[in-house]
Amino acid sequence: MATQKTLAAPAKMMAVPSKTMAAPGLTLEDLTLDEIKDIIVDLARQGSTFQHQIGTLYNHVVARRLAELAGYQNAQEYFSRNVKALSQSTLGNYGIVARNFTVEDCMQYGMYRLRALLRYLEAIHVTVPTDLSTLVLDVPKDDGRVEKKPLAECSVDDVERATRSKRAPPVSRVPVADQARLLFIADSISTQFEGVADIRLSSRTKEGKTLVSLQDVPMTELTRLMQAIQDGIDAEPTLADEETPASA
Repeated sequence: MATQKTLAAPAKMMAVPSKTMAAPGLTLEDLTLDEIKDIIVDLARQGSTFQHQIGTLYNHVVARRLAELAGYQNAQEYFSRNVKALSQSTLGNYGIVARNFTVEDCMQYGMYRLRALLRYLEAIHVTVPTDLSTLVLDVPKDDGRVEKKPLAECSVDDVERATRSKRAPPVSRVPVADQARLLFIADSISTQFEGVADIRLSSRTKEGKTLVSLQDVPMTELTRLMQAIQDGIDAEPTLADEETPASA
């Protein structure tokens, strides 16, 4: 009968209590991909107590590229085929929280509150503090007032509301004249690059100026792009002139 493995607990490793493991003295590095999968499945059955440990195991598989070495495209493909108890989004969230917080943090604040906290900290451009008890969030109330609440007193909904308030930019619309020109340019790019590349064009305003961004332009197609933009610019007055008699 094959020997089952358990994890020792050196500082840089982790202890994973699990009914499936019995042989002492082995660390995370000693486990195979399938053994890690079995441990994750077993821990998932035991409820929310071991979410941080599951995240650490998942991160180990990703960092060591164990799924790729076993012939899978990536860790996501491996776990989607072999672990049905947890979705990919759940495993990913566990992994993100495990990378940024301790087991003790997770036990005190909960996995989903910490995941929401990471989005809040990202929105206010602040790194994760060593002591989470010092965190005070700006939580908007229904009447529009903002309440300062310690993290320990915040629900997941409080954290998410605080994040939305920090992310919401002031409304600044692209002027109508610029919108019209951009429509011609976007149409020209779409026509020129049909079947060639999926180029994305976006626009926004900043300090009264309309800014245009292009994404996913192949380096080999810069000449085509320049021509498409020029055609879009040239098309506007022509179409505007054609529409004038009809509206007269």
